[in-house]
Amino acid sequence: MEEAKFAIIDVETTGGGIKDNKITEICIIVLQNGIEIDRFVSLINPQREIPLYIEKLTGINDAMVADAPTFDTVAPAINILTKDCIFVAHNVGFDYNVVRAEFSAAGIDFNRKRICTVRLAKKLIPGLFSYSLGNLCTSINIPHRDRHRAQGDTEATVLLFQRCIELDPEYEVIKGFLNRKSKESFLPPHFKSADFEELPTNAGVYFFKDKKGTPLYIGKAINIQKRVLSHFREKSNRKYALLQDTHSIDFERTGSELLALLREAELILKHYPKYNKAQKNPSKPYKLTSYPNKKGIQQFALHKNKIAPVSLMQFYTYEEAIFFLELVCETFNLCPKYCGLQQGVDTCNHYKLQTCSGVCRAKIEIKTYNKRVAEALEFINTYEDSCLLLDEGRIPGEKSFIYLNQGKYSGYGFIDAQLPVNKAEDFTPYLVPQKSSGYADRIIRRHLTTTPKIEKIILNEEDTFTQDIFERWVS
Repeated sequence: MEEAKFAIIDVETTGGGIKDNKITEICIIVLQNGIEIDRFVSLINPQREIPLYIEKLTGINDAMVADAPTFDTVAPAINILTKDCIFVAHNVGFDYNVVRAEFSAAGIDFNRKRICTVRLAKKLIPGLFSYSLGNLCTSINIPHRDRHRAQGDTEATVLLFQRCIELDPEYEVIKGFLNRKSKESFLPPHFKSADFEELPTNAGVYFFKDKKGTPLYIGKAINIQKRVLSHFREKSNRKYALLQDTHSIDFERTGSELLALLREAELILKHYPKYNKAQKNPSKPYKLTSYPNKKGIQQFALHKNKIAPVSLMQFYTYEEAIFFLELVCETFNLCPKYCGLQQGVDTCNHYKLQTCSGVCRAKIEIKTYNKRVAEALEFINTYEDSCLLLDEGRIPGEKSFIYLNQGKYSGYGFIDAQLPVNKAEDFTPYLVPQKSSGYADRIIRRHLTTTPKIEKIILNEEDTFTQDIFERWVS
């Protein structure tokens, strides 16, 4: 390891995160055995205007880079210089990804092992108030001249890295950081790798938190650890900014994906995290109604009109509503024309359903047909009865449940998998009450139409026919 070459690198840029960021200056100092063996310093013409706030920060302006080489001109030399080197930078995720993007634009594939001196210093010099390069250098008496210029920052990083080597003479920590299985090279600079290993691999919600413990971002996942890891590997400017602000990641196990979806929506509305996109108000739902037409035939219709009659059910997508109506039509031998599945036809000729017994052709009595509609209405009304949706729990031997009070989301909880739940007193001791909302209703309805396996218990009912229809709907 002593013979390894380390390329300590710093870049100044046009600003704006990682994506579409262009280099204005670069400095590379190559170390071997802790000694400088090569150096490259150059201004770079970014071929775009340098923002005023960047000029004030770095002192680099458009006039200074006007005659400087473009990156693609110096890329071959930099590629040769850093070949077989380990890429070292203070907050390496930024410098490495900006440099790699510039190489990509120049048509060169750039891949190097990398080490972050922020994370390395946190490991070897723990307990400091701040690990920004300026504050860190002040804390441990490292001279730092020409701040926010590539050469000044690189020289300070070299001294910091040499100090770390002195504290790690056998390179044990550095070897650990370079291990392929290690996450050190792409974890957020302020996040402990040990905390990542504690993240669970099952379903739930997770919280990216700032230094004060305030949620910055809330997400849901079937596998929390795997999903969090995918965030670390994303290269968007917004994700980069989030990871720079992240100091810890918390989580809440839910067992089921549906409950994770609900908890995510609830917690975002509660905390309004900085990096979550604002949740849009659900569009007006499609409401299902039933009424007797001029012929006396009881028929179904979908509407979005608030003034219309009281609805039987509501759906947040047209496709979902049609899917349910097709199921009802087929199950109860109803006419597609009078189920709102066909308009502008004298008699039904549905491409998918052949269940009509002829009411649209006057082959059966309206009274007989309306009895079938009454059976369908009974099923629909029963579907909106109070029920529990049972799913996977957080641990073996446990089930999660979602309580729908007359079809509205009213809470969740966890119970022993062997515990019978047929009435309210069976589950209310474990219930975490929640307010119903359009978000929750939409999430539950959509999830039920796409999830093949979910157990529903209608409270105080033993209606196996309704249960069978429900299972067909969600299968």
